[in-house]
Amino acid sequence: MSRRSLKLQAVFAPFVRLELVKWDPLYHFTDFVGMEWHKELFDYGLLELKVDDSKEDSDMNLIPDLVEKVALPIFHHEIAHCWDVFSTKQTQNAVSSGKMLISYFSPSTKALHELLAVAVPGAGQFSAYHFSMSVHLLRNTCLWKDILAGLALEKLAIVELLRGKVLPQINSSELDTHDAVLRLERVVVSLSGFVSGVGLKEDHTEKIRPLMELVKELGVKLEKQHKLGVDENEVHGLARRLKKLMVALNDYNRARAIPRCFNPEKHSR
Repeated sequence: MSRRSLKLQAVFAPFVRLELVKWDPLYHFTDFVGMEWHKELFDYGLLELKVDDSKEDSDMNLIPDLVEKVALPIFHHEIAHCWDVFSTKQTQNAVSSGKMLISYFSPSTKALHELLAVAVPGAGQFSAYHFSMSVHLLRNTCLWKDILAGLALEKLAIVELLRGKVLPQINSSELDTHDAVLRLERVVVSLSGFVSGVGLKEDHTEKIRPLMELVKELGVKLEKQHKLGVDENEVHGLARRLKKLMVALNDYNRARAIPRCFNPEKHSR
C-alpha cells in the first residue's frame, strides 16, 4: 500500500468511523452504498481521476481499504462476541452484511479469512448442539422399547429421528474422519434399544441401512487415508473403532473385511 493511500485512510477513517457508530450489522442490514461517507468518497475517487488521470489507482481502492480498516473489525467483533447463533434474524442480517463486506475484497484478503474463521465455528457450535439434542432424543425414544410396539418405535426412532434428523446432520457437516466416527459411535449407542428391541431384532438391518452405508463410506475413506500414508496409528485406531460399530450393527461381513484392508500382509499368510 502506498504512502498516499495510508495518508488518505488516516484523513477519512474518523469520518467513516463516526457514521458507522450507528451501524449494527446483527440487528439491521444497511448497505454502505446509501451512507454519506460512501457517497462522498466514491465521488472523490472519480473526481481525482478526472482532474489528473496520472493519479495512482490506489485512489480507487480508497473505499475498499477503509471498509477493511474500519468496518470489517466492527463486524468481526460483532460476530465473535455478540452474535446469537440461535437467532434466525441475527444470522440473516449477519449473512447479508457479510456478503456486502466480501464484495469489497479479494478472496485472498487476510482479514476476510480471519472473519470467516470466527463465523464458521459459530455455525459449527449450532450444528453440534442440534446433533447432540437429536441423538439424546433418539436414545430416550429407544428406552421405550419394552412398552412401545415395534412399528411405533420404528417410526419415531428410525424414520423421524435417525433418517430425518441425525444422519442428514452428519452428512451435511464438514467433519474429519475422527469426528465422524465419534458421532457414529454416539448414534449406535443410542440405537442399542432399537437393535435389541421387541419384534425388531430379526429385521432391523434394512431399517437402519442408511446408517450402515454411512459406516461403510467411512471405512472406504479410512482405507484411502491408509494407502496415502496418513498417520498409521490414528487410522488403525479409527479402523478398530469402525469395526466395533459394524459388529454392533450386525454387519459381520464388513467387520471381518476391516483387518484385511489395513493389514493385508498379515491376513494373506
